[in-house]
Formats: sequence, C-alpha cells, structure tokens
Amino acid sequence: MKYIKKIVALVIGIALFAAVIICIGRIFAVRNINVTLVTYDEDSSESYEKAKTTLKPFKGESIVFISSDDVAEKFKDSNFTVTSCVKKYPCTINVVLKERLEIFAVSVGGQYSMYDDEGKFLRKYTANENVNDGSPNVKISGAAEDEIGEVARIAAAFKNKFKALRSLVSEITLDTDTSIDDYTERLIFGLRCGLKIQLDNYSEYTEEKIKASYEEFSKLTDKDKLNGVLRSYHRLDGEVKAVYTNI
Repeated sequence: MKYIKKIVALVIGIALFAAVIICIGRIFAVRNINVTLVTYDEDSSESYEKAKTTLKPFKGESIVFISSDDVAEKFKDSNFTVTSCVKKYPCTINVVLKERLEIFAVSVGGQYSMYDDEGKFLRKYTANENVNDGSPNVKISGAAEDEIGEVARIAAAFKNKFKALRSLVSEITLDTDTSIDDYTERLIFGLRCGLKIQLDNYSEYTEEKIKASYEEFSKLTDKDKLNGVLRSYHRLDGEVKAVYTNI
C-alpha cells in the first residue's frame, strides 16, 4: 500500500508538472509579430506581406527560445536585413526590417554579382540590371571580394558630397599592385558623362580628396565634364589638391 501511495503521488506530480509546462507554453507562445519596413519603395504592401509570411512559422512557438539570429536567418537571402528584433513578453515580437539597397555590380564568370550599399552580397544575375528599376548598377572593377566593403564605404562618402551615385557614376575601378613598392594606389570614379575622378593613395585623406574633387568638379564646364581626368592627391606640404587634365 505504501508503494502504491508513492506511485500515485509521483504520477500526480508528473501530471501537475506537465500541466504547468503546457500552461507556460501557451502563455509564452508567439501570437503577435509586428513588422516595420524601412524601404525605398513607395508601395511596400507586397514586401510587407512577404515579410509577414516569412515570419509566420514563429507563430505558436515559445518566445523564450526564439532569438534575433533565428529571425535574421529567415531573411539571409532576401533584400531586407533585420535591424531590430525585440521580444515583448509574454507573446509579441517586434521586428524592424531595412531594405538592402542594390547599388553595385561585379562581373564574375559571365554573370554579375550584385551588392548593396554596404558592399554585402545580394544576388547573381545575367545582366547588370538593378532589381528595382532595371537601370545599370555601379560596376566595380579590380577589387577583390574582401575589398568591396571598403569601396562601398568610399562610394558612400562620394555620394554624400556629390549628392548622387548611381545616376552619376557608371564604374568604380580599384587600381592596386602589391608587387610594386610604393605603388600609387588609385580609386577611379568613371562618371557617366565621360569624366574620371581619380583619388591617388585613396585610403589616406579620403574624404578630403573627395571634397577637393567636388570643389574642382563644380568649376568645370559641361564640355570639360565630357572627358579628361580630375585627379586628387595629398601634397608633401600637407595640402590636398584636385587638378583637372583634359586628355
């Protein structure tokens, strides 16, 4: 009889424990997933619905075991990146998604690899056509994969000063040669109008060289902008200069 009482008590204890677990599971099951889109598209309704559908598998799962990495994994191959994922107990997740703006194209084996404004890979395609508007992206030449992020950073500084990038620049060329000592490394912006803007030793005084280039660019006539090179460099006396040469 004593053993029967212990078994009954054990069974009751297990049942109560299971009941508590089930109740906790229901309380902390995800019921609401709120999505905020930071997008460049005026009509984002389709993207919003796709995002909601992508996150739907989390509905009913325990909020305790869902991490930001789990949410980010769902969007790793999309045009959106997770900038914020906040869990509001007991049952709500708030997610902020930012559109990855396609800007750059790199020719690889007869195809183009597309990158966003931070130099992160987006997709591959047979032609250099932007996913949103069909116009060409800015082509990057001469850069290794691990250098694209740095090129994108400099391009962002260029855009900040010139107030345009894709509409103004057709190609960015990285000219380096590690086999030659003291080689002048150049970053060249090939403008759609025909002019080339060249930053000598581009990794040093980069923003100052872009600023000097812009000031000189603003002085050029429309005819001057059709060809030639606008070269920016750092002089030994410390001054950053930009000089236009009609070639």
